[in-house]
Amino acid sequence: RESVKAMLLQCAALVAAFCACFAGEPHKGLADLPPLLEFSDGTPVESLRDWQRRKDEIRDLLTQNYYGSVPEEVPAIISSSVTNKSTDRGVIRHLINIMFNTPNKAHFTLELLYPETCSPLKKCPLFMTQTNHRRWALIGISRGYAAAVYPGADSNDQTDPFRLAYPKSTWGLIRRRAWLASRAVDYLVTLDFIDSNKIAITGHSRNGKQSMIAAAFDDRFAAVISSSSGVPAMSPYRFTSAFTFSESPSSAWPNAPSNLNCTCTRTPDHRPPVPQCCWWLPSVTQFEGRENEIPIDSHGLLALIAPRFMLSECAWTDPCDPSFAVERSYATGREVYRFLNVSDRLRIHYRPGQHHGFEDLENYFDWYDVAFGLGSASSRDFPEELLHNFDWDVWNSSAATSHPDVPKAMASIEERISWMLGEGPAGPVWSPGGSYAVEYHGYIDDMLAKGSELYEVSDGVVKMTVNFGRYIYGNVYYPEHYSKKSIPAVIWLHPFSYQGGYVENYSHDSQRMYKQLALEGFLVLAYDQVGFGERLLDGTPSKFYKRYPNWSLLGSMVQDVRSAIDFLAADPKGSHPDGLPVFSFYHSHYPSIQTDHIYVIGYSLGGLVALHSAVFDSRIAGVASLAGFTPLRDDSLSSRTGGNRRLYEWHALVPRLGWFQGKATKIPYDFDDILVYLKDTSVLVYSPKSDRTADFQAVQRVIDSVGNRAPNNSLTFAISSYLNQVNDQMQTATVTWLHGLHHIGSESLDTL
Repeated sequence: RESVKAMLLQCAALVAAFCACFAGEPHKGLADLPPLLEFSDGTPVESLRDWQRRKDEIRDLLTQNYYGSVPEEVPAIISSSVTNKSTDRGVIRHLINIMFNTPNKAHFTLELLYPETCSPLKKCPLFMTQTNHRRWALIGISRGYAAAVYPGADSNDQTDPFRLAYPKSTWGLIRRRAWLASRAVDYLVTLDFIDSNKIAITGHSRNGKQSMIAAAFDDRFAAVISSSSGVPAMSPYRFTSAFTFSESPSSAWPNAPSNLNCTCTRTPDHRPPVPQCCWWLPSVTQFEGRENEIPIDSHGLLALIAPRFMLSECAWTDPCDPSFAVERSYATGREVYRFLNVSDRLRIHYRPGQHHGFEDLENYFDWYDVAFGLGSASSRDFPEELLHNFDWDVWNSSAATSHPDVPKAMASIEERISWMLGEGPAGPVWSPGGSYAVEYHGYIDDMLAKGSELYEVSDGVVKMTVNFGRYIYGNVYYPEHYSKKSIPAVIWLHPFSYQGGYVENYSHDSQRMYKQLALEGFLVLAYDQVGFGERLLDGTPSKFYKRYPNWSLLGSMVQDVRSAIDFLAADPKGSHPDGLPVFSFYHSHYPSIQTDHIYVIGYSLGGLVALHSAVFDSRIAGVASLAGFTPLRDDSLSSRTGGNRRLYEWHALVPRLGWFQGKATKIPYDFDDILVYLKDTSVLVYSPKSDRTADFQAVQRVIDSVGNRAPNNSLTFAISSYLNQVNDQMQTATVTWLHGLHHIGSESLDTL
């Protein structure tokens, strides 16, 4: 207890230091994106003159925190020579060597292709892209565009001579490539058949990042399409990073092709003193786990691009460019475009699939045609279509939304939580699962990196695809070799990982949690919760609350856990009303389940769902909430954590929680009430001290309250000194708890 008190005093000091440090910098520490129409000191932008000053500030902040500095002066072109010229099928092709006035006479080769019809009297718009997207340029030519292909790609990077010429510049490789695009423009605008007012640029992934950056720092780019650009570009670190299974600052170190002669590695602890081609500034990694302390996020690029045309091309389940993060950037950038009265110049276009594939390239040129007033396309062809947009005020004022009385304090915990979750449909009807359509699911598992086969054995773990409940696909994982007739089971619930559901796209652990638990002797059922991964479109707020205006996504997730338990607890040889049982397809069955040893373990969002589920299903023998909550009634650090607004509006999980804005103490229940109710159920609460989504001291107060109200509880409280991420330490705590359940008392695990 003395160590816990000391730890609390330490946390109090950290909070005090946090407040003092950020007192004059209100954008530091924000859970949400820093407002673009507000200066860093909190002063609002009220005029176009203010806006120009704010743009300068954003440009400096992006340079200092992410991309690095470029040469102070732009080198002049001292020569350009066409080294190869040909004409084929009405298209002229030039290879041009362009040399600059640098100490080492740096130069690069540019490929220019353009229709023969381009002339001084009929100037052509210009499309620019990188070497590995050269075939995209061919589409542009067919649409009447001249196309310039510049060497700013992994397969053809000619930026190193400029790095050597400007040793004082701190630029990362992506920024240097974007700068090279501008040097190509220096030459291209001298050609009398190029319309210098109609220059477009695009790229995919890292090239999408540099295209955005090039447009942000060079106004000559009149239109840009950023395809799956990820972080720190269209996706901001505040809404990606480890707690969403997505890319974090420490993930940004390149495993670059050997031809680039890079000296950076993915391990920040082993980075070189003078990196040659880190993607970003090495200092970015110091914000791992505290991304909200960066005074600007990459949504600032949208501010610099405005009022020009910007389209974000994004895939539904892209692990590098999560749709939720993209839309948070978009919503903030949209405020700038509206301020400048050009709101139709910023859009998101979604495509099916993952990071690669399904690119609608003709649509790219439709966008450019709209930007340049060409062809028959119009802005009406690009309506605003969002997946995660949820207007709480609209929901609250809807005629379909009922407003039942808040339960009295003496009501049961089930009644109070049921009221908060809302009135859902009947069910779920019991289902043991079945094999129908399982055989057609392999390509989806493969696309989402869940495995290339429906049934496969890898490193001692068997993976089997199943279908259960309300037509929910999932996978069971279990040890290849097991000696007991039956084994315990775990339901694994993922965090706010919209892009991939339960798959860790950028892992921080040695082994995936679900596989590690299988190796420890458990059968693990993992599935994507509604609104995530392959079920992304099932749970978009606009659709869900149109169908169920008085229910909640959280309520639906709790219902799915009950269906998962139905599946696990079903007698494999019993009745199968859903058709053929799973083993009829695989001709084998997973191990028999110890139905009195079914545990629910969740991380972040999953931990929240797990605790709520345990209240309603006594078949749950134990529940682990890993960085799963911050108290509802204590919203004092909401600006740093996101608070309750994160639950009722950002993620639209439980809209009724929004009725308690400004009066959080009136919320009918909190997590101490849940934990007291579960006093006879084995519970693990794992709380990292360095968790920007939670108020650690408030969590500690909840645990203390439980100890006072139910001293003989079965609660284990594990405090972690590590960051909020699924890492080996979190796995160790979870496995230790599972293996020691028969010996749990009210003691805490050792601080990790």
